[in-house]
Amino acid sequence: MKFYIESLQLWLKTGKRRSVSFLPNKVNVITGDSHTGKTAILDIVDYCMFASKHRISESIINENVGWYGLRIHLNEKIYMLARRAPVGTTPSPDYYFSSTGEVPDTAPSPNISESVLKKLLSADFGIDQDVRIPFGGRTLQANSRVSLRYFLLFNTISQDIITHSDQFFDKQNQARYQEALPRIFDIAVGIDTVENILKREKRAELERSLARQQKLSAKTEEMREQFNAQLAETVARAKGYGLVAEDTDADASVTVLTRMVTERESGPDLHVSAKYEEISSEIYRVSRKIRGLRRFVSEYGNHKATLKETADSLQPVEHLMRNFEETVRTSVFDDILRNLSKGLQEIKDATARKTPLDGNIAEIIKELESQRGKLEKDLQALPAEMESFESDKDKYIFIGETKAKLELYSEPESDKAPDNSELIASLEAQIEDLAVSPVEDRKELFTRALDEAIQDYISLTKAALGNYGDYRSAFNYSEKKLHLRKPKTTSTENVGSSSNHMFLHLFLFLGLHELIMRNDRIHVAPFLIIDQFSRPYWGEDDEKDVDQSDVGKVKLALELLDQFITTANGMGKEFQMIVFEHINPRYWEGLKNVHLVEIFRDGNALIPVASGG
Repeated sequence: MKFYIESLQLWLKTGKRRSVSFLPNKVNVITGDSHTGKTAILDIVDYCMFASKHRISESIINENVGWYGLRIHLNEKIYMLARRAPVGTTPSPDYYFSSTGEVPDTAPSPNISESVLKKLLSADFGIDQDVRIPFGGRTLQANSRVSLRYFLLFNTISQDIITHSDQFFDKQNQARYQEALPRIFDIAVGIDTVENILKREKRAELERSLARQQKLSAKTEEMREQFNAQLAETVARAKGYGLVAEDTDADASVTVLTRMVTERESGPDLHVSAKYEEISSEIYRVSRKIRGLRRFVSEYGNHKATLKETADSLQPVEHLMRNFEETVRTSVFDDILRNLSKGLQEIKDATARKTPLDGNIAEIIKELESQRGKLEKDLQALPAEMESFESDKDKYIFIGETKAKLELYSEPESDKAPDNSELIASLEAQIEDLAVSPVEDRKELFTRALDEAIQDYISLTKAALGNYGDYRSAFNYSEKKLHLRKPKTTSTENVGSSSNHMFLHLFLFLGLHELIMRNDRIHVAPFLIIDQFSRPYWGEDDEKDVDQSDVGKVKLALELLDQFITTANGMGKEFQMIVFEHINPRYWEGLKNVHLVEIFRDGNALIPVASGG
């Protein structure tokens, strides 16, 4: 990515235009007195780049300016963008834009909306509108768009943080930017790519779809199991009440219960189980046969006993027959004796022989008793006592519950959950085919490379770090902070001193930009604005006496910045720095990449008026 600010443009309310120009591939220094508007330049750049609130001083600066603008070079294009001055604390929604870099002589007229201009510049910064915040926070919502402004966190080191012991990036006192930094850091420095993020988002979307389908499938299966359990319980109760046949098959349960509901809804009679009734009736019929046969056998035995008794009573007839000659006979004696003798013989014949009836009846009874025993065994397998409803109301409640369950689980075919096994298989295949590069290894490699780059800066400025000159760079990825580590130890040092903190800030930002350039990242513009790195030594007065050792540290810091431009050019890259200072130009004599923009002193200031600040 190529980017540099060619000039800052101010359209004053007097009708004049104030311009401050900068060079590419240089450390552009504006030095001078306090309250001359140097720091306001950083705030103006931020305001022109879509700030939702501003820090531009109302006194002297904002009260005299109608429009603020930047003429920038961006990827072989020249743009002019300007924004109307805020009213009080309220930023203006009015923007001017020229795609050819045209700078109006008089105050611009609004010709573009903020959203359109931001989208245009975002495209040049390689920020795809489809790229979303991967995870949300208390302020930033997950899946919200990545803003161009988040990447500007890598382009400024304000005077508020240059010597901060614990804070390395601007705007970290604002929740939005505090949450944004860890969310866009990997994209900015090259640990992750937009393409990989989109793949990861697509994979996450597919995994969510797969989870939904698997959940739907599991729920369908769970409902099926619940239905089967409910069905088994309902069928068991219906059998117990004798509403369905005991031998009802599980596969036919729904049909049988549906028929039961239909039949029982049409009439109040309660039917005994067909099987129970059939067995009971058959036992009754067999028992009746057995009783009849046994009664017949008993009566038949009694009949034979009677015949035998009759035969015994006729024994005198035999005596008379044997003593026939000695008997006194009358005229009918012969006939009576003959008939009695004949009857006695017949009785003897009847009682003497054994007929087939005697054996067959015993066999029949035996078979019937065996049949009855089997029936009784079958009956025992059924409920010992058939359950019964206390009232018709209870019966219809049960039937109503059964009907409701059948309607709940036996939905119409069109309402049933479709078989999603093919869809699940397809989603699994898509997830497997979508290759997403893991970033954990890249994070570790990036941290190592960053520490190596920073170690070169530490070596260059070793004399300024005093006791820490031989320490090792130890970037904390999770905290996004730079620490120093004592050689051959794993613990980091609390370095102390605002001078050391200043150098740590320079080290981190230069190291980040070096790796961004080496990785050909396109989201972070190759420029850096630094507001008064010499504060630990001069504060806001460059005329006071300072130790020569402090002068040496300032020179080493300037040499570090100068060397970075040389390193960038050696990589075939362009890089621009804009530095606001109080120091005298003599401190960077001999440095080929340092350019003096202006000295704000003796009446010259950002707003060139007698009361200018």
